Amino acid sequence: MGIRDANGELAARAARVMAGGHLSPSRRLGHPIAFRRASGPYLYDANDLRYTDFHCGFGANVLGHCHPAISARVSEVGQEIDLIGAGITELEVDTCEAIARHIPCAELVALCNSGSEATYHALRLARAATGRKTIVKFQGGYHGWHDAVAMNVQSSAEGIGRYDPLCAGILEDTARHTAVLPYNDAGAVEAFIRDNPGEVAAIIIEPIAHNIGSVIARHEFLADLRTIATEHGVVLIFDEVITGFRHALGGYQSICGVAPDLATFGKAAGSGYPVGIVAGRRDIMERVGRTGEGSVFMGGTFNGAPSSLAAVQATIGELSRQGIYERLNELGARMRAGLDDIAGRLGLEAQSAGFGSVFLLYFFAGPYSRYDDLLANDDATDLAFRRSMIEHRLISQPLPLKRMYLSLAHTPEIIDGSLNLIEDILKRWKAAA
Repeated sequence: MGIRDANGELAARAARVMAGGHLSPSRRLGHPIAFRRASGPYLYDANDLRYTDFHCGFGANVLGHCHPAISARVSEVGQEIDLIGAGITELEVDTCEAIARHIPCAELVALCNSGSEATYHALRLARAATGRKTIVKFQGGYHGWHDAVAMNVQSSAEGIGRYDPLCAGILEDTARHTAVLPYNDAGAVEAFIRDNPGEVAAIIIEPIAHNIGSVIARHEFLADLRTIATEHGVVLIFDEVITGFRHALGGYQSICGVAPDLATFGKAAGSGYPVGIVAGRRDIMERVGRTGEGSVFMGGTFNGAPSSLAAVQATIGELSRQGIYERLNELGARMRAGLDDIAGRLGLEAQSAGFGSVFLLYFFAGPYSRYDDLLANDDATDLAFRRSMIEHRLISQPLPLKRMYLSLAHTPEIIDGSLNLIEDILKRWKAAA
């Protein structure tokens, strides 16, 4: 009798009842793995094999899985209050006050349930505040699943410079109101706005383009966007769904010193519990919740769900501890230095990338500052490397250019052990090439 494969059994059951066999295409790992529990930096599959997690719930788990402070606060709140859906709660007020204390642009705060919802609402607010329709985004930026921005993320060379939707079913009439421009090129932004006077409602940008690994916005680029937006009456939106709470409690805006008009947060704010945050200028944000002309509806039965707010409160409490981000940054620097050391010793055309606790390997040499530069990446090698990582029980997305994460639960010893495995993987790949 063969050994029972509980992973395969669960995957077969999933294929019968779940569309695509997964709840999101980006969760596919290349072969059936079904996880039953998580703790700290580790995941455990249905066969009880342990994996080191460098995916961290798409970056949501900054503290590590099932952190005791998060679990305790969620449990405590769950004994006191559940979904009310009327009036306000003390928990809502306390949580929004805590968020506003840390985020520089947050004069007012609104809550929803995901990063995609947050960016959707931010763009609607910008259109309402300006009376304009056009949105500027950047090639390589991902801002959610909605029609206005679900395009031109990881495009082929042929897809750059034209409409490149993420999937079928997107309304091209909506997408037509979005201009896709090159990252780190303020001149292109200013030229577009001048050529289309009175039409641009918002500029939306990831201040670090983590959806294509880690392309960092130059400081002067962000400062120029701030100036351009102010001069032309355009709403500047920082999409901090990945950078927020992971790189700093105040988001990347607190690091770069450039304050947007609106900012969106999610993922790491709730340590794995669903939450979306829109924060920004009072004169724009006050449109939410009021009625009448110019108001913006931001309804949602589960906006501010008690379990999520409890998680946000506990997350802020833990990330407020002295030295937390220094420790995260040290872990990331250790991983990136190790990857560069391996690539150098093996003579690979590869380089580490990342910021803070985010890391990855790009499989090309040379500088990069925009998506076009990443077309030099050896995607086939990148994909093979990631699949080999998973085979060695190091979890990340098996997709080229995708970022990986560390949490506070990872240790220098875990990083060093993982680097040894990675070196073995790359040595075997080079020998076989």
